[in-house]
Amino acid sequence: MAQQPGQVGYSITDAKAVGRFMPPVFAGSKAGSLPELARMLGLDETALLATVNQYNAACRAGTFDHAVLDDCHTEGLQPAKTHWALPIDTAPFYGYALQPGVTFTYLGTKVDAQARVHFGGQSSSNLFAAGEIMAGNVLGQGYTAGVGMSIGTAFGRIAGAQAASAAAKNGNLASKSA
Repeated sequence: MAQQPGQVGYSITDAKAVGRFMPPVFAGSKAGSLPELARMLGLDETALLATVNQYNAACRAGTFDHAVLDDCHTEGLQPAKTHWALPIDTAPFYGYALQPGVTFTYLGTKVDAQARVHFGGQSSSNLFAAGEIMAGNVLGQGYTAGVGMSIGTAFGRIAGAQAASAAAKNGNLASKSA
């Protein structure tokens, strides 16, 4: 998607997908036909129809089950869809805009046990990090869904306390006795 004009791509689904997967956070566009959906999304109708037709032709029937990795797949498409591949052919049709984003830094900012950011092996005296920006440093490799929340909670508390302490030492906190 990052290479698309405006860095926007679209997920196109049909009525068969409604209620089978996690509901979208943002409302998409809904239309009674694919050409109408293309117009609503500002997409070239011919290109959208050709893409959907190519996808539909590549779908191979199997036993569809949205709760497990099923055997419904595509053949001849790159990248292949290995599960849950059903033709997009049942109105209404839905389109959801997608844009790339950074969720976390893999093996990101290095911090110590006091959540101090390191520069060239030296701990910063006034820069602290918590959560996803430093999660890779804690994990070392791979990613476990939701672990950033735990890391953010634990290191957020540490980083907040350390930042308050550093600010107090540098005279950057207002006195509560005033």
